[in-house]
Amino acid sequence: MKKLFSALFSFTLGFGMLIMANTTIAETQDRFDLPEPYLSWEKSYLQEFPNLQKFLEIMITTTATQLQNPSEDILHNRVCSALAYEMSKELPPEKRRLAIATDILHNIAKEEKSAVLTDPKVFKQAAEMVTELKKAGYFRSAPEFWGDAQVLLNMKVGGNRALVHHITGALTAGQMAKRIGGVSDKEIQEMQAAIIEHSTGYWYFRDSVDQAVAKKGAWHAVFPEPANEISKIAHDADLISQFVPESVVPDGSKWRGLAKKRWGAKDTKEEGHIVYYVFFRLFEEAKTRKGKELAREKWEKIRPELMKLMNLESDQDPIKVLGVPAVFQ
Repeated sequence: MKKLFSALFSFTLGFGMLIMANTTIAETQDRFDLPEPYLSWEKSYLQEFPNLQKFLEIMITTTATQLQNPSEDILHNRVCSALAYEMSKELPPEKRRLAIATDILHNIAKEEKSAVLTDPKVFKQAAEMVTELKKAGYFRSAPEFWGDAQVLLNMKVGGNRALVHHITGALTAGQMAKRIGGVSDKEIQEMQAAIIEHSTGYWYFRDSVDQAVAKKGAWHAVFPEPANEISKIAHDADLISQFVPESVVPDGSKWRGLAKKRWGAKDTKEEGHIVYYVFFRLFEEAKTRKGKELAREKWEKIRPELMKLMNLESDQDPIKVLGVPAVFQ
């Protein structure tokens, strides 16, 4: 059976491997700024698990071919993998290594334009992957997952990379992990299942699926709940990575930009209101004890700054004072 995206990624992978062969570690990821404590965590996991450098490099080179300005996406993936290292301290070394590798590659297909389920070839490959994972025992706690083709093939769902990147990303990550080596077939399946289960906590993704097909609960066909420790770490690391203040608070930051472009904020106050509401609900989605602790820690840092954007006092409740943002009502 042909590997998914083999033609699409042959150049990318070949280019990435060439760079890996001719580039030092510092020249690869250190071109992109990574704040503390994530930089120290990354250095620690690379010292403990040197083979993960290959995963890091192929993620960076692939992302660089997908985007004109890849810095933000590379930062996100590095923050996630660093968080996975910090959150997985209680796991055995082989599981910890797999958790980090999973987070390095979890977004690998998000910006790949051809990675949509409305492409029949992609859907076929995804269906085969999910079938094999279900045979291996995954998704037992999510019986509705992959159970409604009409939802999965809806252009606003299956054709929306943001809503299906966890599925297409699992396919691509499996392919890349096999080429990199040092990972067993069983571990690749565990990685794929974790990537598929990493996006469920984004409540606005769930709402988008339901709205697209005008059916409450339709999201269960697209997003399975994280069921094992590596899945929960991937889920929470991705969630917590969004709480990096540099991505939330400054004018022009990722989340204030999304508030304007995706949710229609017209001024600074509306940006703060929308971002506050999104993050207030994200904060409640963490699955692990460590995830909940880190989410609270990050939330306490960004909440005061968002209150300033809304011109509210620290003891006021934005939802009571301003209500739910109109776009989410």
